[in-house]
Amino acid sequence: MGISKFDKCVVIKETIIKGRIEHFYKIINETIDEPDLDKMIFATLHNIAFCDYLLGKEVKDNKRFNSLLYVVNKRRKTDYQLSDFYIRF
Repeated sequence: MGISKFDKCVVIKETIIKGRIEHFYKIINETIDEPDLDKMIFATLHNIAFCDYLLGKEVKDNKRFNSLLYVVNKRRKTDYQLSDFYIRF
């Protein structure tokens, strides 16, 4: 991951985070129908939300994440809400 320190600041490169987000989406799409992976899928959804937070994107405004959440809920018979992935420090 491309992280640089500048006098008590951390700079995270946007391209690396976007690549990581794409990787997380790929993981969910490849494993969505696998049994017994609920915890991994939930954690991966949180990873996506956290990466979006690092990029300054609100989870409620992320249409792609919202669509993925809908698909996960439908296929895995879960009831995840956008508010479950809201991150604020």
